[in-house]
Amino acid sequence: MTWEELLERISLGQDERTLFLPPDLSPEELARYAAGLANHRGGILFLGVDGEGRVVGASEIHPLQITHALFQLTQGLLLPYVEVIEGPMGRVLALHVPQSPAAVAVGAGRVPFWDGKRLTELRVGQALPEPDFTAQVLPAASLSDLDPVEVLRLRRILEERGSNLAALPDLELLFALGLLERVEGQDKPTVAGLLLAGTPLALRRLLPQAEVSYYFHESEEGYTFREDMLRPIPALLQRLRDLIQARNRVRYLTVGLFRLEVWDFDQEVYREALLNALVHRDWQSPDAIQVHHYPDRLEVSNPGSLPPGITPENILRHPPKRRNPRLAEALYRLGYVERAGSGVDKMYRLLLKYGKEPPEYRLFPEALTLVLYNPELDEAFVRELAEAQERLGGFSLDHLIAVGHLRRVGEASLEELSRALQLPLEAARKVLARMERMGLLRKEGGRYHLLRRDSLGERALGLLTNPLSRREVEAQLGLSSRAALALLNRLIREGKVERVGRGAATRYRRL
Repeated sequence: MTWEELLERISLGQDERTLFLPPDLSPEELARYAAGLANHRGGILFLGVDGEGRVVGASEIHPLQITHALFQLTQGLLLPYVEVIEGPMGRVLALHVPQSPAAVAVGAGRVPFWDGKRLTELRVGQALPEPDFTAQVLPAASLSDLDPVEVLRLRRILEERGSNLAALPDLELLFALGLLERVEGQDKPTVAGLLLAGTPLALRRLLPQAEVSYYFHESEEGYTFREDMLRPIPALLQRLRDLIQARNRVRYLTVGLFRLEVWDFDQEVYREALLNALVHRDWQSPDAIQVHHYPDRLEVSNPGSLPPGITPENILRHPPKRRNPRLAEALYRLGYVERAGSGVDKMYRLLLKYGKEPPEYRLFPEALTLVLYNPELDEAFVRELAEAQERLGGFSLDHLIAVGHLRRVGEASLEELSRALQLPLEAARKVLARMERMGLLRKEGGRYHLLRRDSLGERALGLLTNPLSRREVEAQLGLSSRAALALLNRLIREGKVERVGRGAATRYRRL
């Protein structure tokens, strides 16, 4: 949030999802207000703004103090994302507080509740349910709202997976997947049923929020293509794949006997991102999922923030939580998602394997944006990483995270790598010690450095015993023209290779 956005938000005043608080509150008072927001609909608590909307600043408070205090005072139920906003009038801390599915207490017998004007208390144990909306049956829904063609698609998917469910008659199949419920003697589709097999008319009439908008941007300003889709999830995923793949570049790298395909955006990665948005979104929100496709990044935004307790800083390690269990279970049976919630791990592994950055999570009070970056391809690093994994028998996800982080920043302390790994210090130390023994990194002066073998340079030097042209080097090493020229120029700067001849007669030879 920028300073201008902060001032604009403050100008609107407090409401049921926005709270202003001065910085001199006790930890217990702050916890009560934060829990009060969580016990209603969630929202933002601005620390360093008085009740009149004047910025008074919160310069003495560290974000980690807040998260630690709230975690302790709410028995681990409340861990908001704290955003620091600095400007000419001081420093404001914005606590992004998610809605809690059950009452969050602060102290014995005290369950705060913020109603937009004042802080009250509820009874301990009083549920603040966030029922599984995808398990509900909408009053106006009927069996005719399901599309037989989409039901057949689900059956075909199950047949390809070898599932016994594929042999069931249609109605039994839909009941088994949780897509039908019997209500007052009638079979009616659940919201999950409509999302997976509803007709276009039924989705438009009953679940218009199921629309997904795809935008392609050739530059940062505006978009050059847009398509709004309102389809059942299997058909929706197929169409999104077609749209993204039509604008998705691939490059081929040869490593030993293997050829690697390096896409701008790996299909498995963006599929996981799209599924996360569908499974974890707030289906009661009227807003649509948006997919913004840029040359250098893919942004997937969905209504609803992360589940309570999960933050960008612990998402890799936190046990999975599902906001919509009925939909998630059906997608699991259809093979779209893993029951163990390994989608985040998969995204991390595939991105880091090809030298890309980990996914970035941007939290907002009522939405979440997942960003997949597409940096300039480092062919030498991808080859080196592939060769190292082949030599050492594969890397764990922890190894990939540490290698990727050190490649980006050059060197890092144990504390910095602990945060990147989302592990406690002692656990991170063990991971790094093993990597030292593997010859992947070294520790100097309390900081870790990546040990990189210049295998590509070594291969080039082996070839250049006899003078070769750039194109001959390019062909024998399986490099692009740009990568071959960059390699040769680096070896010249290092005094290992010299350039002889001019123009078309230019050759390179080892010194």
